[in-house]
Amino acid sequence: MSGYASMQQATLQRLLSQAKGHIAAGEPAEAVKLLYTLVRQYPDCYEGWLLFSRGLFEAGYVSEAVQVAHHAERVDPLQQQFHGIQLCMQKGQRKDAQQLARKMLEDYPSHPRACFTLASIALAEQQPEQSIDILASAVTQLPANASLRKLLSDSYVSAGRYILAINACQVLTMLDPGFEAHWALLCLLLKYGQYTELLQQCEQALSYTSDNQARQSQVEQIRGQALRILGRRQESIASLRASLKSNPQNSEAWWALADFKNYTFTHGEKQQLASLIKSDLPDFVRCQALFTAAKISEQGNDFAHTLSLYNQANTCKAPPQYHPEAMTREFSALRQAYTPTALSVQAEYSANQLTPVFIVGLPRSGSTLLEQMLASHSQIEGTLEQPTLPAIERRMQRYVRQHYNASLNDSLEQLSATELTSFGSAYIEEGQLFRQQHCPFYLDKQPFNFRYTGLIHKLLPHAVIIDMRRNPLDCGWSLYKQYFQSGVDFSYRLAHIGAAYNEYVDLMAHWQSVLPGRVLNVQYEELVASPEQELRRIFRHIGLEYESACLNFHSADRAVHTASSEQVRLPVNRNGIGTWQKFDQGLNALKSSLRPDILDQCSHYFD
Repeated sequence: MSGYASMQQATLQRLLSQAKGHIAAGEPAEAVKLLYTLVRQYPDCYEGWLLFSRGLFEAGYVSEAVQVAHHAERVDPLQQQFHGIQLCMQKGQRKDAQQLARKMLEDYPSHPRACFTLASIALAEQQPEQSIDILASAVTQLPANASLRKLLSDSYVSAGRYILAINACQVLTMLDPGFEAHWALLCLLLKYGQYTELLQQCEQALSYTSDNQARQSQVEQIRGQALRILGRRQESIASLRASLKSNPQNSEAWWALADFKNYTFTHGEKQQLASLIKSDLPDFVRCQALFTAAKISEQGNDFAHTLSLYNQANTCKAPPQYHPEAMTREFSALRQAYTPTALSVQAEYSANQLTPVFIVGLPRSGSTLLEQMLASHSQIEGTLEQPTLPAIERRMQRYVRQHYNASLNDSLEQLSATELTSFGSAYIEEGQLFRQQHCPFYLDKQPFNFRYTGLIHKLLPHAVIIDMRRNPLDCGWSLYKQYFQSGVDFSYRLAHIGAAYNEYVDLMAHWQSVLPGRVLNVQYEELVASPEQELRRIFRHIGLEYESACLNFHSADRAVHTASSEQVRLPVNRNGIGTWQKFDQGLNALKSSLRPDILDQCSHYFD
């Protein structure tokens, strides 16, 4: 290197060091002034452009920061190496791609493309915490990179870090202010129950739909879903109708109207739906349209035609890869793992900790009714069907693989009270997003948490667990006629529903055996028949005084997050009891798959 070139390099490094000092000192505007001159003098200085983008972002010039970040990619001296990474990824050669990315980081620490590669692979390999660790540094160095920010949001979602996922997606809408980013944010806000912000964001999203009627329909549909949950029925219906006006093939909007359970379709809407079903449709559209048509038929009391439509809808939805034996194996493994010895070590109890009340069972068992009753108590906050506990369980699975080289089931006796306390605290902390009040108790009504009863006992010794049960024929029929977006794969064949009910009963019997008295059983039919008596029993178990407001739950202004949202805005009634009887002749597969002892135990609830 010549003397002049050496002097130029020294000057460049001095300017870069000064700029970094300004940024570290919280003086991004000063850094921007310096870097503006630097990149004009050294237009191929990749590090200078990256710093320039960061300074602009931290100074509040977001769109300019994005433009500069894009320009930095054009002067990236490691473009050829990144091209090699792309070729490796196309061939599925992840390890080779990782090696190339790590070599890039040796040359340029926090190189955005290298970080993106390593984080993408970590997330694909179910290691979201590792992905987050990589991206946290990269996003700090290059905060205006939309690709890094989107991957960070996805990683937070996978790790169960809901607040941070939303925050990252909110920043993404500033970096990439188009429909896709706003739609991603809307979906997160709906998923995590942030309805007030969702309704505000709908207006933003609509401003990016232009003349795209399909996108307009999507936004109106998600707005309608949020309004329904908030109990704003007429506004919800108006939004869903607007969705269908923009796109009559939006089957999710059709089903959302049907899922009111008591919405009356107009003659024109029925004709429009019939035409839709006859047209050439993708399976997922046809499926929801058929479920909607079945619901309309059920309102008209044409039971044979209704059953035929439900059969068609479920056949269309049934996943070919579902096998009931998988649930049998899973629950058998739980029974073998959660022994009295494995359950003996628990997290440390803190008297100041909030007390979660878990309502578990199968879907469509009356859990929403109980939830709304309990949430009417002054000391209990209702939330939603939280994804928190399953996310913590997945986090524990990753943890024990790393620390004990074993599955969670095989590590239960190795986990210390300190480790369990950490995961229990994480459950409380991550669920903070779903709590707005300051009640000492809060509800977590995620029915499938019944499989985690033993885990709840270990992580949250003070938690309350209630098993909500409904007679298997009403429960089974209600499952069969409900369209589920995902997660209830057994519900699309009557025989699979019966098999799942059997497995559920057996697993709950195991929990009662190894944790006697830990789970309170509540029968839906008894709750409906004697609500005050049952509620007093439940509150004695929780440790609270009964409050009469719990019988007037239907008058409360509260969000209801499930398919039962309209039913629980009515007083207690028997409308959900004996619904299967009208379709008795078509339910032989359900009845024959249920074990005789289970049918005998519930026979007095069938009338």
